[in-house]
Amino acid sequence: MTQIDAGERPAEARVMDRGDLFRAAHALVKSLEWDEAFSVYDVLQVSKFLEEESE
Repeated sequence: MTQIDAGERPAEARVMDRGDLFRAAHALVKSLEWDEAFSVYDVLQVSKFLEEESE
């Protein structure tokens, strides 16, 4: 039987971090007033900006 290491894996941690970043960007974009409806591309641009700021 194979033993599974339950420790944190870098790839999984990165996916979780990106998910948290996307949720934070979505919350920020949703809280702003827009002349038009925002799209997922707007959220992705904000997440990219936030990711650059956090490095």
